[in-house]
Amino acid sequence: ILDSKLDEETNEWQYYIHYDGWNKKWDTWAQADVLQKRTEKTEELFNKMNATVKKNDSKKSGSTKTPNKRSSILQSDTTSQIQVNAADDSLDSSSTTATSKENNKRPRKRQRTDSVEKLKTFENKVVIEIKLPDEIKICLSRDWYLINNEHKLLIIPCQPTVEEITNLYRQSKSNKQKPIEAEHTNHFAESIVTYFDTALSTMLLYAVERAQYKEIQQSHGLGDKLQPSNVYGIVHLLRLMSQLGSILAYSPLEQTEVDFLLLHIDDFNRFLEKNIKTWVNDEHYQMPLAASVQ
Repeated sequence: ILDSKLDEETNEWQYYIHYDGWNKKWDTWAQADVLQKRTEKTEELFNKMNATVKKNDSKKSGSTKTPNKRSSILQSDTTSQIQVNAADDSLDSSSTTATSKENNKRPRKRQRTDSVEKLKTFENKVVIEIKLPDEIKICLSRDWYLINNEHKLLIIPCQPTVEEITNLYRQSKSNKQKPIEAEHTNHFAESIVTYFDTALSTMLLYAVERAQYKEIQQSHGLGDKLQPSNVYGIVHLLRLMSQLGSILAYSPLEQTEVDFLLLHIDDFNRFLEKNIKTWVNDEHYQMPLAASVQ
């Protein structure tokens, strides 16, 4: 938070926010309801997400050999602590500070990718900052404006859905990868879907979207059993990708694991960036009454 002021019209405080890892041109004014301090609730959520991914992977690998270390990155037990200044409604975390055990072995030479802005290791602290492509930042910025300034909502269900998007990503890689590489891609895509389903209701919705979410649950007659990945689309997926560093900070990642995982994240973000304009535009937002579940 760089500055604050009292809005004379609404009599509410507004805060000028800078997002870690983002260029200052993305700094913006926001109301207090988009800020939330680190709480036991957010820690519990991250623990739940990592446990869910691990549980799902255990079921799938029941009769198969144990997956290698790299393919297990997203299913690690949660042992690290996250330090985040924004959560539920901020949807803005593109970088995360976490505590983690250092690898005693000398790390191999890192392969640089555009997704990594900084990776600093000092004492027992690792700072991972994931740089989002500009097209994703523009979409998220526009999304924030349409919802918070024009008071519109996305029309739900979306096309394509998160489940369909991850399947399209896997298909785009299938003819270019060796079997072991395809296995890693499949695991990554499945983990993204699991994290999305777990995080949607708690982390990825603005306050004004919660009534719509409840309406969706009721209309499908599934209640808490609703899988958001079968209903929501690219915008909410991009919100997840902007906070993925916060989620992964709860896993005890080693240097080589971080490098490997960031390659997947970077490649997936590039895939999303190429398709943003095809999958979403301003016409997908409508005023609340018109944006009811169709």
